[in-house]
Amino acid sequence: MKAKSLFLGFLTGAVVAGVSTLMYTPASGKDLRIRIKENKDEINDILLEIKQRIMDMKDETIHASKVSKDTIKLFISDVKVLIQTWKESIEPHKDEIQYRIKEIENALGELEYIVSSPSENEMEKGQTN
Repeated sequence: MKAKSLFLGFLTGAVVAGVSTLMYTPASGKDLRIRIKENKDEINDILLEIKQRIMDMKDETIHASKVSKDTIKLFISDVKVLIQTWKESIEPHKDEIQYRIKEIENALGELEYIVSSPSENEMEKGQTN
């Protein structure tokens, strides 16, 4: 949008400058009319070229927008497939991991019981005191 505004501003400025130059250049009415006629074709050619460039820019912008949307949609689709594949690949291992976690918890519980119960040496010391 900014490029379009800038381009239209440039175009307007060029046309105004051209007309101002023709109008304020010292010349008789007859000379002025001759200059306008001579430059009319050139101005029309320039305006046609500018119009064509604007249309090309519009077409390229539309095409780039469509390509970007398609690329983003494809990227999102690929990410979803990768996530689903990852979920499916870890599913068989999930039960194994849970089983191993329970084994570790049981081992920690046994270790905690051993640490918290008085040792045989402590029990003997308590009886002799």
